[in-house]
Amino acid sequence: MVQIRRQPGGPNDPTFRLVLTHALFGAGLGLCFTVGLVLMDAHGLASLLQSSDSGFVGFALLAGGFMITCGSLAAGTALMMIPRGDDDDSNDGDRQELQLQPIPVRVRRR
Repeated sequence: MVQIRRQPGGPNDPTFRLVLTHALFGAGLGLCFTVGLVLMDAHGLASLLQSSDSGFVGFALLAGGFMITCGSLAAGTALMMIPRGDDDDSNDGDRQELQLQPIPVRVRRR
């Protein structure tokens, strides 16, 4: 009987779900930030978008940029905050205290 192994990275993988949920949350925050900037008319942004022929395209590009940036930041932060898998960790995930040792160095005069 042939046994099929699952490849990591599918929709049931916990890391994939972690990255996806944090990326969507960050993209939502980026969209909220963009809407807030337009509603407050920061630096005349809303009046600039209203007076332009392609105001919706400008808003979509601005929102898309903020959504990609904030989503990537949130997903990257979520990945970096995973406590296990680092070389400095012990088996239970706690950081070991580093033992500092002096290194003798010869000093020469020129």
